[in-house]
Amino acid sequence: MHWTAAQPGCLDTERELILSEQTPGEIVFLSAADTDLASVASLWGNRFGNRLRIAHAFPLRQPVAADHYIEKVIRHAKLVITRLLGGRAYFAHFIQGLIDLKDEAVQCPQLLILSGAGPEEEELGVLSDFAPAIRQRMSDFFNHGGAENMIRAGECLELLLRNRGNELPQATSMPEFGIYKSTPPADRRAWLCFYRATYQTSDLAVVDAMCEALEKRRFQVRCFYSFSLRNPAAQSELLRLSQESPPDVVLTMQSFSICMNEENRLSFLEQLGCPVLQVPAALCSREAWLNNPAGLPPAEIAMNVSLPEIDGRVFSTVAGFKEEDQLIADVQFRAKRLKPDLGQVGFIAETALRWARLRELPNAEKKVAVILSNYPNRDGRIGNGVGLDTPASTVNFLRQLRAEGYAVEPLPQDGEELMHWLQSGFTNDREQSYGKPCRQEIKRTRFESFLHTLPRNRRDELEKNWALNSSDDIPVIGLRIGNVFLGIQPPRGFSLQPQAIYHSPTLPPPPEYLAFYFWIREIFGAHAVVHFGKHGNLEWLPGRSVALGETDYPRLCLGPLPHLYPFIVNNPGEGMQAKRRTAAVIVDHLTPPLTRAGLYEDLEKIERLLEEHAHCLSLYPTRAAELEREIEKSLATASWSQDLPDGAKSIEAVGNFLCEIKESQIRSGLHVLGEKPVGEKEIDFLLSLLRVPSGDRPGLLEVLPGGVVDLQKLAASERDALDRKARAWIADALRRGQATEESTDLQRLRVLLRAQLAPRLSQCDAELRNLVRGLSGKFLPPGPAGAPTRGRIDVLPTGRNFFAIDPRVIPTQTSWRCGKAMADLLLERHRQEHGEYPRKLALVVWGTSNMRTGGDDVAQALWLRGGEPVWENSSGRVVDFRILPLSLLGRPRVDVLLRISGLFRDAFGETMRLLATIPKRLVEQDEPAEMNPLRASWLGDSKALVKQGATQSEAARRAALRVFSSGPGSYGTGLLPLIDAGNWNSNQDLAEVFCRWGGHAFDSDGSASEQIGLFRARLAEVEVVHQNQDNREHDILDSDDYFQFQGGLQASIEAIRGTAPANYHGDSSRPDQPRVRSLKEELVRVIRSRVLNPRWITAMRDHGYKGAFEMAATIDYLFGYDATTHLVGDHHYEEIARALLLSPEQKKFFQRHNPVALQEATERMLEAAERGLWQHPSQEIRSALEENLLELQGQLE
Repeated sequence: MHWTAAQPGCLDTERELILSEQTPGEIVFLSAADTDLASVASLWGNRFGNRLRIAHAFPLRQPVAADHYIEKVIRHAKLVITRLLGGRAYFAHFIQGLIDLKDEAVQCPQLLILSGAGPEEEELGVLSDFAPAIRQRMSDFFNHGGAENMIRAGECLELLLRNRGNELPQATSMPEFGIYKSTPPADRRAWLCFYRATYQTSDLAVVDAMCEALEKRRFQVRCFYSFSLRNPAAQSELLRLSQESPPDVVLTMQSFSICMNEENRLSFLEQLGCPVLQVPAALCSREAWLNNPAGLPPAEIAMNVSLPEIDGRVFSTVAGFKEEDQLIADVQFRAKRLKPDLGQVGFIAETALRWARLRELPNAEKKVAVILSNYPNRDGRIGNGVGLDTPASTVNFLRQLRAEGYAVEPLPQDGEELMHWLQSGFTNDREQSYGKPCRQEIKRTRFESFLHTLPRNRRDELEKNWALNSSDDIPVIGLRIGNVFLGIQPPRGFSLQPQAIYHSPTLPPPPEYLAFYFWIREIFGAHAVVHFGKHGNLEWLPGRSVALGETDYPRLCLGPLPHLYPFIVNNPGEGMQAKRRTAAVIVDHLTPPLTRAGLYEDLEKIERLLEEHAHCLSLYPTRAAELEREIEKSLATASWSQDLPDGAKSIEAVGNFLCEIKESQIRSGLHVLGEKPVGEKEIDFLLSLLRVPSGDRPGLLEVLPGGVVDLQKLAASERDALDRKARAWIADALRRGQATEESTDLQRLRVLLRAQLAPRLSQCDAELRNLVRGLSGKFLPPGPAGAPTRGRIDVLPTGRNFFAIDPRVIPTQTSWRCGKAMADLLLERHRQEHGEYPRKLALVVWGTSNMRTGGDDVAQALWLRGGEPVWENSSGRVVDFRILPLSLLGRPRVDVLLRISGLFRDAFGETMRLLATIPKRLVEQDEPAEMNPLRASWLGDSKALVKQGATQSEAARRAALRVFSSGPGSYGTGLLPLIDAGNWNSNQDLAEVFCRWGGHAFDSDGSASEQIGLFRARLAEVEVVHQNQDNREHDILDSDDYFQFQGGLQASIEAIRGTAPANYHGDSSRPDQPRVRSLKEELVRVIRSRVLNPRWITAMRDHGYKGAFEMAATIDYLFGYDATTHLVGDHHYEEIARALLLSPEQKKFFQRHNPVALQEATERMLEAAERGLWQHPSQEIRSALEENLLELQGQLE
């Protein structure tokens, strides 16, 4: 196979190098498990004394460390026992070193290689010098564990050294499950589950501390140990015990997931029926945790955070740490033992108490805080919630609460009235708040007392950044409806300190922010908090990425309150942020229904002419010529003809342009929590699910009579007919179950629709039901997250606590195929347009999209550089990479600069290392400069850095840095608050902020350093900017993130080097047919298919206040793209002004439902004109906007 000619990436060489100082010993024991090492040190140390050497296996993944240990210690031993967790690929260099030693040495130690997990037993065992029966006997001692078995294992070693392997004793069977302790009956019950090995090694300090903290909070605590909760016997016993005495909360210190399929997910934890808190002890020391802005190393995030989320566990924080014991001199080893952190333990116990109280309190007595986000901080934009009609959904939730017996009176009639109630009081919009009542506030003296309870470093930070000496009381924005407080989330702070955007990405939240949550916790006395819709700003405050402590702002604000979060199902990344930083229980909700965009007005007229021309071309050439002239005349006067690609005004090009717009998928409304799409919207939704092929399942439009894979091959009338046929087929399939006259493929799709899709869609009422169940302290079932329209029907039904992908499998083999295809399309597009392949490219990589796709962006970056992943066969985990030779690559490599999101940085630590290691391998390739531009740059940059005073090694390291992101504790690019505040004048300002916020370079050892100058130098070289979009459930004008990253890169590059780079947008919404467009083409497609489309405008009107919100937001994001890329034309501004802001129907709509949004959108359009983005607005349009604004200002005053 071709990869045999490739060079291994040797990812492990970039791990921390720890060289052992041990001297040789007769027996060497290595393990990746601290419990093994602690047992062996205490029980074998007495037997063997100085003859024994013990070491942790993990540092030996580093090749230099492995070579050193083999040469200094193992070579001189008589017997080496290793017990490795993970397959051969995880310790590839070390195991190969042992094999080489056996091949080279005349006299070498006997090897006994055991696995810590069953699947790898055979793979590793064959490398041993002992028979399978002996290997199994030794494995049994460790698998059963306990002091007696460890003593017997030591006896076995003596026998093996004397070649008496046939006399080995057998292991004593130990129970896989048992009860460590049970405290006396109390007001409530908690279960604490931990590993059997912790019990067998008496490493119980954290367990005991947890038990004591729970007892203090009036829990009866039962402590269970088990080999794994995945064990059926353990599950059966726990279920039996739960029938006798059900727990109110379960706390588990065990890692990984116990549920490997959907059936098991629903059978065990859901039957227990109570919240399950994930409360591991960290494998690192407390000092390492304190100094690690990520909170935990990547491997621990995977095993203790990501994988347990699959079970529906709620990650709280870490309860303790592994600390080194005293040195055992004879065996030259320091064992590690668990030590509790009493502050962390107390916080966990308090969290457990708050969840248990939700089960105890009558609903009529419960107090719930419901928080609506508000960004920008204007009255027309209250209730952010991507894809969600937040006001209507909130009213649905309040009604559900009242039906369940909560004290919620009076109820608003609908979302419109709810917004009116909120806006009638004091809000975050100070201009609109003049003269309005402040419904609740905190006395300044009370707040100052609270400030003195904060950790000193945070108090000092607040005093440094914010004025704390005011005598004014602090308003708490929102209103009480009985026992529900409906709050508007406070500003993050940059709108209050615009200059801080330029220099302080980690600006602490203002005192008013802390006061808001303090009031909710301590004065209102909330029993739970619900943040409503994706997403607020609490989970993005400064602090550790995960495993938060008492000084991290999200925890300082929310404390131990139970937290529920309705969240759109297709956004796992930002949902994980809320889960991991605020212990949120997600209640996922449907995406909005999608529909075919269709054509309208002039676009529809031209299509009819094109259709008639195609019909007449061969039959009536004279009429065809007349139609060509009519089409040319229409194009000459149509403003949209300016959107056609340069030189592409032929009949065929216009037809392709219209087809692309017409067949685009756009939102046909917003989702309302708990409400299933009905009528045509149900058909829209089901068609969007069936449109795209998935796996071996064909797409509906391909298998209907007359269907095709590529719709552009059909005439417009044929496409329309196919769409009508698809909709009619779905309506028929909903009515009747069988249609024997159909093809096999259609019968198969009919069964799928009736048996799975339609029933799962109908179950979205669980969104409301499970949200209220969560407030009763009930367990919420987990489910996967993803984009339904990309073939992920497994994300339905909604209403579940979603989880994300295992970070160790990025990129998956499926995403590798898609990422490679996208890279090839990008390279070919650039070659066709510019005559050569790109040399320097900047790629945006987001956490959310890579969680959805399995790593398309990572795959693309790897392939552009000329590399490929190495997967472990048994697990699919990525363990290394390979560099392909140029002879096989067949093209030059691309020097890829990566702008990574803060979320990706937090979630994919090992992938960050992989992406940062590849450049180091590429600079080692002796290849021509034109074929390896990264190496060429590295050679020159290294010399320049040395001249500036850097050492050779430091210069070589810095010159290879290509992975950049936000600094620890910060997120985003800074451009959104900058543009929203109007605190900028030119691209130079945008570049200054973009580089400040994104100028942290990440190295292959996982370290990060501020390298703003280096980031600017890298950007100055970039020729191409690229970003991918993996689904059509949103577009680039639905969110600020696209213009911040993709637009921010272009603005910065243009500011730094003076010319704009080429800018491309990848579309993998159909993974089998990825596409690459220019960014301008994508903007035009979105403007024409959605923003100006009467079908979308009408759909938004159906949602009143939130529909107007969405229109104003779209204008904001359009402005952001123009500010950063200058790709929005004057004709776009004019058409959008007419369609959205100036038409009589629209003005009436805004005036009735959300006049402030109309004011905001009008101000934004006029700002575009004032800044010269809208270069030549017609006097008629500009005057109309100005008149409208004056009229609105008068009304709103």
